[in-house]
Amino acid sequence: MALINNIGAGIFTTLKYIEDTTTPIDLPTTDATHQAEVGTGGDLENLVAITKIRDFPSFGNPANIVNVPQYGQSVSSQISGQSDAPTLEFSLNYVPHDHNTIAGLVEDGKTYIFQLDVKNSSTGNNAAFYVKGSFASFEVTPSLTDSNQATLTLATSTDYTGPFADA
Repeated sequence: MALINNIGAGIFTTLKYIEDTTTPIDLPTTDATHQAEVGTGGDLENLVAITKIRDFPSFGNPANIVNVPQYGQSVSSQISGQSDAPTLEFSLNYVPHDHNTIAGLVEDGKTYIFQLDVKNSSTGNNAAFYVKGSFASFEVTPSLTDSNQATLTLATSTDYTGPFADA
């Protein structure tokens, strides 16, 4: 497979995770390392999928720009600065049987590797992105007119790597 090369909805996009063990796992940096890591015997072979995701957030590396007001000027200046590590907020169709494990991982003090795999079709081209972070919160919202929902928030601690294509 190759990277996505056409316009299409990412309806087969997935979020998966695995605990970053006591021997930290390096994030993939090329298509070849991605393919080796998710393949048989690779460190990321046993990624666990988070199911029933309703909405995915935008993700990537935010701009490192700081607005600086200047006395006497009508327009502020922009300089390179340091951006905050972004959080990712996912909306889930909440099913306790499927999501209890995730709720137990919130604030457990462990670091996880998250894979966001953007796909246009179930077996087609893809674009896999990786980031390290933790499960920051898991909040359930009961609904009287729609499916029960949960909001899963992930706190990131590294820059993103990717996109990478499957073999």
